[in-house]
Amino acid sequence: MFNQKIKVAHYYELKVSDQHTIVFAVLYGFERGKNKDVYTLRLFDGTRDVEFSIEESTFERWAKEGRIKEITVEEALGYAIENV
Repeated sequence: MFNQKIKVAHYYELKVSDQHTIVFAVLYGFERGKNKDVYTLRLFDGTRDVEFSIEESTFERWAKEGRIKEITVEEALGYAIENV
């Protein structure tokens, strides 16, 4: 099975259900210290812009489940424009 790693400054698509997909960007992550392997995501849901943190293990679980796909900046921009 494909094991995708989370990368700062990359864009991803998360399939939540058959009808709902969320596009997000990884803003930054911590490799050491108290918040080791915690990343901050920023998503746009069509009406608002939200930031939240996830652990690397959560991202890896989504990848193993086949729910994550890395996308290009053009695809992310297209998603934002379509959902305005």
